[in-house]
Amino acid sequence: MAQKVCLELEYDGSAYHGWQRQREEPTVQAALEGALRTILREPVGVVGQGRTDAGVHAEAQTAHAQVPEGTDLDDLRKRLNGLLGPNCAVHRLVTVPEDFHARFSALSRTYRYQIVRRPAPLKRRTHWLVEGSLDLDRVHQALPLLRGEHDFGWFGRHSREMDHTRCHVQGFTLEGSGELLTFRITANRFLHNMVRRLVGELVELARGRWDRDDLTARIDHPGPAEAGLTAPAHGLFLERVAYPESIQ
Repeated sequence: MAQKVCLELEYDGSAYHGWQRQREEPTVQAALEGALRTILREPVGVVGQGRTDAGVHAEAQTAHAQVPEGTDLDDLRKRLNGLLGPNCAVHRLVTVPEDFHARFSALSRTYRYQIVRRPAPLKRRTHWLVEGSLDLDRVHQALPLLRGEHDFGWFGRHSREMDHTRCHVQGFTLEGSGELLTFRITANRFLHNMVRRLVGELVELARGRWDRDDLTARIDHPGPAEAGLTAPAHGLFLERVAYPESIQ
């Protein structure tokens, strides 16, 4: 017999080639499955709520797995953290109903993107360095256009599991005005590279390289994804995945 569990973990994305298991590159999924197999002495598949790209960090990535019934989850969490090393840690490990799915049960995801405006060696692995003049008022005026349900196909591409490119953005803000800027976006789902493309294009808007009308033309009339500025992966953090209260 087995029981389904949900894992919540944090990791430094610079140590991994993304979440999804790959044949020759280190990934978070492979590290987690390897540690579970060592501890439980049997193969354990781990299903993540989504796939973070190489270099993207997570403060609260979630996943589900089946473990033997009666497993001491607190002991398992401690043993996992002993094997995973300094770049990944399991914060929570809880039993969930059999119909729980880390991806399909999620109500929303929140990502944070961090920018630094001057060279900062201590932030080089967690912030995108953007120097020069930025008109942040233009960004604040544009953000309401990106909230709500829209076709974001211009800003990312859908995976094989997605049959359309519409997403419902529940919140999109820019915080800060000095040396540090933080974008925060919450949506029911995200296309591949969507957050990084949105941030990159908003930085271009702040630089005056295109205007609000260009943004309007790209929302809901995307056509095929086009080349644009994509913010680097190392400034992006998966901050939170929300589930119904019954399985929080």
